[in-house]
Amino acid sequence: MPEKILIIQTAFLGDLVLSTSFFHAVKMEHKESEIHVVVNLGTESVLDNNPDITKIWCLDKKKIKKNPFAFFQFIQKLRMEKFDKVYSPHFSYRTSLISFFTRAKIRIGYKESGFSFLHTKLVPRPKLGPHEVEKLFALLFEPYDFPMGRERRPYLFPTNEEETSFESKKSKLLKNESGYILIAPSSLWETKRMPEEKFVSVITQILRKREETVILIGSKADTSIQNHIFRLMKTEPLELKERERLLSLVGQTSLKELMVWIQNAKAIISNDSSPIHFASAFNTPTVMVYGATIPAFGYGSLSERHRILEVNGLGCRPCGIHGGRVCPEGHFRCMLDQNPVRIFEALEDVMK
Repeated sequence: MPEKILIIQTAFLGDLVLSTSFFHAVKMEHKESEIHVVVNLGTESVLDNNPDITKIWCLDKKKIKKNPFAFFQFIQKLRMEKFDKVYSPHFSYRTSLISFFTRAKIRIGYKESGFSFLHTKLVPRPKLGPHEVEKLFALLFEPYDFPMGRERRPYLFPTNEEETSFESKKSKLLKNESGYILIAPSSLWETKRMPEEKFVSVITQILRKREETVILIGSKADTSIQNHIFRLMKTEPLELKERERLLSLVGQTSLKELMVWIQNAKAIISNDSSPIHFASAFNTPTVMVYGATIPAFGYGSLSERHRILEVNGLGCRPCGIHGGRVCPEGHFRCMLDQNPVRIFEALEDVMK
């Protein structure tokens, strides 16, 4: 019987994308094994067609919060699989409980995780310093054995269907052959979002000084951000042919379709958010704008050509591992002091 391994990663979308390099490493170390992965319901599509994964289990967090009995039903289904080993990249109390109740003989997690005593092997997870993929690899390797190069970057597998959809939309949207630059102006956390006015300034510079089309990306929840940017753009001193090169795909793509748009982009400018990690998978040149968070948390771009823009010298940064809803200090200087000219120069640098 092949060994059965469970990996529990029910964190945010960006964390799941980064974890695909860990899934690949586990599969390479256990080539004959079945690899099962538990993910948060709604994020699973980014793992479609992943050859490293045998089965995906979707955990509905909203459902189990309302109905604890549903949680135990989910655990019971996992237990019936009789896993030999469990890796817990996510470090919540719930993850440790799931790992423990599988009854797997080997359960590997972080010392800093909730209910860490339920694991059979503990690995330190420093808050600052190593990149997230290195923290993940620590569950599997000694530091001197960490994978390098391509194996550090995420693994995403869009299908021919997404490729065809991309080609069809691109031929209709783009008016020239100069390619396009993506702008991802949103984030789940407000203090990780650069104000729309700053993005407008960057977009204006691109449209006036370069030939590429500029395309906004995001989910349906980001429609208000898109609309604000378009309202502000009306006052910018641009010619009609320049204005026509600003488009939006906000709320118009699935996650798998978005993969292909990022894969084929000339570059992407984004806040500290999941599009960065999509771009890392395809080695897309990246400009990353930091606000409340800092690169030392370990979630920076893994693309070979990338630049980080942050406001240094602020004693209040970071104000939280994920940022927050409002600036605790009331000034939001980490984003209000961002320089759009420097951002544009960084874009030109990564596109050389």
